Amino acid sequence: MELRPGLKGGQLKILSKDQVYDIHLAILKVLREHGVEIQHEATLKLLDEAGADVDFKKQVARFPEYLVEESIKKAPKTVRCCGRDPKEDFILEGRKVYFGPCAGATHFIDLETEERRFGKLSDMAKVAKISDALPNIDFVMGLTTASDAPQRVVGLYEPYAVMSNTCKHVQAFCFSDGELTKAMIRIAELIAGGRDELKKRPIISLYDEPSSPLIFGSEYVEALVEWSKAGLPVIWAPCPISGATAPVTLAGSIVQGSAESLAGNVICQFVNPGTPFIFGSVPLVLDMRHALVSYGTVETMIKEVMLAQLSEYYQLPSWGTGGCSDSKILDEQAVAEAVMNLTIAALSGNNLVHDVGFIESAKGGSVDLLIICDEIIAMLRRIMKGVSVDYETLATDVIMEAGHGGSFLGLKHTLKHFSSEHMISELMDRSSWIKWKKEEKTLAQRAHEKARKILEEHEVEPIPKDVKEEIEKIIREEEKKAATKKAA
Repeated sequence: MELRPGLKGGQLKILSKDQVYDIHLAILKVLREHGVEIQHEATLKLLDEAGADVDFKKQVARFPEYLVEESIKKAPKTVRCCGRDPKEDFILEGRKVYFGPCAGATHFIDLETEERRFGKLSDMAKVAKISDALPNIDFVMGLTTASDAPQRVVGLYEPYAVMSNTCKHVQAFCFSDGELTKAMIRIAELIAGGRDELKKRPIISLYDEPSSPLIFGSEYVEALVEWSKAGLPVIWAPCPISGATAPVTLAGSIVQGSAESLAGNVICQFVNPGTPFIFGSVPLVLDMRHALVSYGTVETMIKEVMLAQLSEYYQLPSWGTGGCSDSKILDEQAVAEAVMNLTIAALSGNNLVHDVGFIESAKGGSVDLLIICDEIIAMLRRIMKGVSVDYETLATDVIMEAGHGGSFLGLKHTLKHFSSEHMISELMDRSSWIKWKKEEKTLAQRAHEKARKILEEHEVEPIPKDVKEEIEKIIREEEKKAATKKAA
């Protein structure tokens, strides 16, 4: 069966082979001598039995080199990400790049009023439906977070809303402890058609963020353990902030973030050897003038390339960012930063590039930016597709057929090749001044119109009614449990 093709990246390198190796040695030193604080007794016991040096009083595990390297070998080198529709499946391998939004932005640009407000569950459903329709968005998250969902079980409401509105692969943002994570897995099993079917065709991945520097909170570890037991793809991606929660130097912040990620892989592989693991971090920067975290900096882009080179060294699938901005609105800065970091993400070859559509340094979500980024990704695909050079495309006979001063417009060769050689842009205006003047629409306005049209016209294969009833029963039960636990 034909899979989503991915974009062939990996052309851009910043580090030499020696520098990659030096970073690797530094990562091993941090894990061996400093270790990670893991606030989960059972996992500390597991690591102690596996050969880690565990201080149970301080809740710190130090990892000998062989444990880290053995765990890297246990992790699969390729990971299959499936959709409810098998035509949406893709495989993380080599330097193939796939794109999608993230979730968790507290605010959202309202599609009707275009005003900034807190995100809702219905917004996440709309984002999923729009992402389902966009040809260059490969995986789906809800872009914002549901301020109107019961917060005790938001980790169930959100992925259910997203999975109900797309047939593409879904990534679930981890808000849950072990019990809620097990409930989320049960929901995914119902949609996939059973436990075995879900493991065979994982339609969902877990995006789990430990805290920097080098702290794994109990709930995040519980989620990681339960997800690993199920054998489903795990993204264990810390967010080290250069100058705040990580060293200000780019190399130092990469060492710390990579150590945090690889320590997560050790846990995964000793819970369940062969757990699909995606390596990487969200390598952010603290703007020293404003003391705010920045997403659009050139330093973040440099670190993305460094992470891609490390993942290539480890032969592990990787996590990256792109299509995001620090701008508060969809303006020139937002598009400029999104173009830059999408291009660097594509050239770096990080396999899963998320955050597409984030504005306001990941505090806001913009569907219009998501749609513009879909068009930018299409351009990048065309660039990186390259050029075919053969008898047919060299077209010497066609040049002579057109003659001196002739036209190629009506030739069969033009009709045969124009759609494969030239990308037809849907959003970028290439009309005449006179035609444009009749409407005077900006790129943002055209993107907004496309979003509205998708919501009106696009249809997603619904989850069967009996499955929905079972899922909603699970969510109600977990909501009751959470309320009882809180009352106690």
